[in-house]
Amino acid sequence: MILIVGGTGRLGVRVVSDLAGAGQTLRIMARGNSQPLPDTKPSGVEVFRGDLSSRSDCMLAVEGCRQVVFAASGFGLRRGGTPRSVDRDGALRILEAAKRGGVEHLVMMSMHGAAADAPLEFLRMKFAAEEALRSSGMAWTIIRMGANLEQFVASMSQPLKEKGKVLVFGSGRAPVTFTSTADAAALVVRAVADPALRGRTIEWGSGIHSFNALAGAILANAGGGSIKRIPVPALRMMSVAARPFSPFMARMAAAALWMESGQAAFDPTMQRKAFPDIPVFGLEQSLDPRA
Repeated sequence: MILIVGGTGRLGVRVVSDLAGAGQTLRIMARGNSQPLPDTKPSGVEVFRGDLSSRSDCMLAVEGCRQVVFAASGFGLRRGGTPRSVDRDGALRILEAAKRGGVEHLVMMSMHGAAADAPLEFLRMKFAAEEALRSSGMAWTIIRMGANLEQFVASMSQPLKEKGKVLVFGSGRAPVTFTSTADAAALVVRAVADPALRGRTIEWGSGIHSFNALAGAILANAGGGSIKRIPVPALRMMSVAARPFSPFMARMAAAALWMESGQAAFDPTMQRKAFPDIPVFGLEQSLDPRA
């Protein structure tokens, strides 16, 4: 059995679907107030409602599992968790439980830019979890995604239906390497099945786009609209002023400032060449509701 931590999140849902489709027996660990599960979940999928803040829940979740996929994140949560409580502390509790429970292999979803001195708390928390996993003595695979493509498309498109506008963060000119949910899930499926990926940290991206390019694609797909730009000074203010009432928006603003610096861009070409059978699921497919 494979445990998927965060199995009801944007990435987790796709990972569960793909692994179930590959014939794997799965257990989802999800919070009691997570997104509702689909009415018809794939066969062979067990659900465990637990909390990453509880050591006993983590121990129960890993019981009987030979592999774990940690796909939970506090970055996009509007309530109920933060990067510190989920991406670091929650990951460390799952890691401790996995070691005690005899789990063979843990796949950790991380982010490009994770480092001890990263300017974003989110990236520092991811790096702390990575380091703990590398020194755990367990078999491991770390997948460092670029910025989640669907998350930013959704955030930018939020005012489109009512106001006919797409949000662009900052100048919109800086290159950013985005990773689609489907692309990330495809590599998780490979990491679970292929022992050759153990002991590797993989930087995984779908394509490089600017926010202006994303906005143009969103507007073309919608058949019209205009751009509402949030200038850099406003992002700086939002990254601080929004913390008390909307930590999520504060994190989004801080992330946009980091992206404005160009540090969110990397070339995914070399890593993708090692997996030529995994097709690129990029911007065009992410905008297609049939994909």
